[in-house]
Amino acid sequence: MTVSEEEERCQAEQWQQLEDLLRPLFTQQARQLARETGFVQRRSPIDGAAFAQALVFGFLDEPDASYTDLQHVLACQKIVVSPQAVEERMTERASRFLHRLAEALLTMVLVGQSCSLEVLAGFAGVYLQDGTVIDLPDDLQAYWRGCGGRTGTGGEAGVRVQARLELQSGQLEGPWLQNARADERSGAASLEERPLPVGSLSVTDTGLQTLARMQVQNETGRYWLVPATLRYKVVDRQGIVWDLPALLATRAKQGQQVIDEEVFVGVRERVPCRLIALPNERATGQAPVARKAQTARRKGSRHDVQVGRKKAPKGQHGRKQHRAGVGRRQLGDWIVLLTNVPAARLTAQQAREVMRARWQEELLWKLWKQQGHLDLWRSEKPMRILCELYAKLIGMIIQHWFTIVGCWHDPHRSLVKAGRAVKKLAVSVVLALNGEMNWQAVLACNQRLMQRCRLNPRVKHPNTSQRLIQASG
Repeated sequence: MTVSEEEERCQAEQWQQLEDLLRPLFTQQARQLARETGFVQRRSPIDGAAFAQALVFGFLDEPDASYTDLQHVLACQKIVVSPQAVEERMTERASRFLHRLAEALLTMVLVGQSCSLEVLAGFAGVYLQDGTVIDLPDDLQAYWRGCGGRTGTGGEAGVRVQARLELQSGQLEGPWLQNARADERSGAASLEERPLPVGSLSVTDTGLQTLARMQVQNETGRYWLVPATLRYKVVDRQGIVWDLPALLATRAKQGQQVIDEEVFVGVRERVPCRLIALPNERATGQAPVARKAQTARRKGSRHDVQVGRKKAPKGQHGRKQHRAGVGRRQLGDWIVLLTNVPAARLTAQQAREVMRARWQEELLWKLWKQQGHLDLWRSEKPMRILCELYAKLIGMIIQHWFTIVGCWHDPHRSLVKAGRAVKKLAVSVVLALNGEMNWQAVLACNQRLMQRCRLNPRVKHPNTSQRLIQASG
């Protein structure tokens, strides 16, 4: 079997796997959950399947969809009702039903073709995990507790959403939902309850990593990579305890431009790992890149409802400026990483490029918010807001599944362009689920659209994919 035939076979299997996930979810499973939650108690044209398809794919097609827009998606299912009939079903039971449907995604996994990046190939998966907090109106604090606010209004309700992305195959685990005030390292999304495969590499920020977790991962054959912070104390092989700025300054005086040595992190715990430090690009005398001024993006309701914390007004001289301490300024001259990956498997420069890839998870959340309006709604009614939030979250997961099947195997894929392509197919998926269109035709159209969803190469500031390919060589 040739390479092209093998790729076509794998692609056909992924298409079938995608259909096997979507069809039961939006038919039998949706109807069952609608009955269990009390959303459907008698025979009605708008059953659980029809309602879920209308909201999920309606908001996927148009994030600011009105009741009339949702009515049009129902009409694609041969269900003709008024916009008021859709509005009347935005109840607490409907939100509970869509919440259960979102939780059903936790048991569903779609794995794509691995992208050909040699620097990632030596691990049993490279996992990125991050989350976001979505502020909700205070009326919803009985459902999701927020972090609170100083003004007495706003911030009393909020939900934290986490997801875990496997960088090689695009596999997405989640979404895990918890109260906004809950610790992001606890709950169903934690490494204790959802451990990573043995031999995998976890690339996270310092908020999700602790010394205790580092030690457990060392003992169980799992790799980790995390940026170092000032709060870490480092013990070298001679037993000397160092602050990070002092250690880096000493090694620099010794003539080391790139620091890569075995150390222990923590004075009492003493977790063995590698300390990697490379000069920060801005410390080489290069002028910082000017950033284009950006206006704040609207969040919450599209009307005049204040959602989340109210920001204090600026003083006479603008926002209060905080000057970084001496140690933080010294540490800013370096890119400092900690990892337990041996140098034979990951060089210092490769570790730097893999750490850059951690922002792919941040960009995924940015995409879901800017393109999918995950934290924006057009209503002021609490139950409508919950229903819209859950439906959009499900839609973003499905959008990612189509991206996996369509173009994840291409290292230079563009998630923004892929998301726009999936939006064009949202109504077609509804027609295919209801037998009005051939499912294979929808997937073939998705494949044609995804062929052009590539990043434009950049010379001055290379993309993450360009950096990873260069590090692989």
